[in-house]
Amino acid sequence: MIPETFIDHLKHLTDIVSVITPYAALKRAGRGHVCLCPFHSEKTPSCHVYTDTQSFFCFGCGAGGDAITFIRLIENIDYVEAVRLLAERAGLTVPESDNADGSSGKKKSLYLEMNKEAARFFRDMLHSEQGVTALEYLYRRGLTPNTIRKFGLGFALPGWDGLRNHMRAKNYHEDDLVANSLLARSAKGNVYDFFRYRVMFPIIDRRGNVISFSGRALDPDDTRKYINSAETLVFQKRLNLFGVNFAKNTAEKYMLLCEGNMDVVTLNQAGFENSVATCGTAITPEQARLLQQYCEQVVIAYDSDTAGQKAAEKAVNVLGQAGLTARVLEFPNDTKDPDDYIKLYGKEKFRALAENSRSVISYELKKAMSGINTDEPEGRAEYLRKAIVILAGIHSRPERAVYVSETARICQVQEQTLTESVNDRIRYNQKRGAKEERTKLIRGNTPRNIDGNSGLGLEQKSPEEGIIAYIFHSPDKLDKILSRLSVEDFPTEFYRRVLEMLVFRLKKGLSIDISALQSEFSPSEVGKIEAIKYKYSDVPYTDSRLEEYITGTAALTAKQTRRSPADMTAEELLEYTKALKNR
Repeated sequence: MIPETFIDHLKHLTDIVSVITPYAALKRAGRGHVCLCPFHSEKTPSCHVYTDTQSFFCFGCGAGGDAITFIRLIENIDYVEAVRLLAERAGLTVPESDNADGSSGKKKSLYLEMNKEAARFFRDMLHSEQGVTALEYLYRRGLTPNTIRKFGLGFALPGWDGLRNHMRAKNYHEDDLVANSLLARSAKGNVYDFFRYRVMFPIIDRRGNVISFSGRALDPDDTRKYINSAETLVFQKRLNLFGVNFAKNTAEKYMLLCEGNMDVVTLNQAGFENSVATCGTAITPEQARLLQQYCEQVVIAYDSDTAGQKAAEKAVNVLGQAGLTARVLEFPNDTKDPDDYIKLYGKEKFRALAENSRSVISYELKKAMSGINTDEPEGRAEYLRKAIVILAGIHSRPERAVYVSETARICQVQEQTLTESVNDRIRYNQKRGAKEERTKLIRGNTPRNIDGNSGLGLEQKSPEEGIIAYIFHSPDKLDKILSRLSVEDFPTEFYRRVLEMLVFRLKKGLSIDISALQSEFSPSEVGKIEAIKYKYSDVPYTDSRLEEYITGTAALTAKQTRRSPADMTAEELLEYTKALKNR
């Protein structure tokens, strides 16, 4: 393991505010800061950053911990990788140790190394005699040698074992190559290249690691135009965006969200480094929150076909939930995507098209008008019914007034009349929202934890949690607790693991600071531990309160084991009786 003295030194050199600032817009709040949580979609800040304890906690989703936890979550890396990243940031070198890497960390390093070698192989094949067809395809698409080199584009050989033979010669094991989605295994157990006869696009994360690949078919009869790496230890498609390694450095105020890799490459070549694409999936909340770290506005540049427009509608909602302003780029009838438009009209006109793209409201209103003849009274009435719902969703009064005025003109109605109808709809929405909120309160709904397993339950307390919180607050009371309870007396498996770790470390004279527990618990479990500490922060740590926690835990144990009072020892019966009195 990494020496704790090093972790302590790293902690003293690391300011959690400076760690979180690149990922979220922090605002001063009392002695700390608040921000929109980067781990779930929200419109009201619920993530608190505490400078005095160098910790954070989100009261919306339960994410919490210290700077190491934050980096583990935001970068989707393990404990050792997070420590190394923070150490590099602080100008430190992590001490080498035979056990410094867990098996997961070693595998991740291996897979990234394999991907880098595979990318080199694909690149070399593109520029070999065998890659002529692939290279000609890229030139026909208008790409220059510089762009091909910049994106590390390559070529997968048409045979079944080109990459396999190369990687085996580099002493990589077939099982690891299959697990990393570079090779595939048939039902009969035969191993073969996952990508064959395709132009290869390396997927590179924002830290410069090759994490996966996307392959574009060269055979016109291949029905699978694109195939992408399966999810692996180093690649989860919902978390990553193609082109983000370039886009994160852009000076533009907005990002261009494209459907495909080639759109991003073409736009980048035309000077639009602020271009990204989802990795073979519709945009996810995680990808939207990744974009939120680098911009406030996103221009959706999806294809103009029906599928593209439906995808754009979904993207608008996902981006909006992440707090991003979304605009929709509309192509003229003679083009269908960014590549087409730039080839026909040039990059300057594309820039004007992007910067003058419709706001979401304009886009929604235009969509509502689709198929309706506003020259007829019936058509205007139908459009008004749809428009009122859209207009009522605009929070800014001045912005709403502009769209109300324009809609009133189109529908030939008095502006005051439409304003009153929109206000009626707003009041209806508010009443419905209040009713739904009351229903949630009655049902006792609570926010969900980041691992999706359960609500935070911050208003509910348990004696097991109370003992854990008490130990964090007053570790000197451990002997008193252990004289009455053992670790095995904790009926809940997670709480039992936490207590076991606290007992072990305190008996060894080690720290029980959250940083010291990072290597033993997952980020979501660290959040649960932080939730316990915050939940009990306003409860007095008195001897009588500790007595309640001990007797309450004893009662839980008795209930869990279904033992009747007749089967208990005199001491157990005393604890059980006390617990009943305290209910």
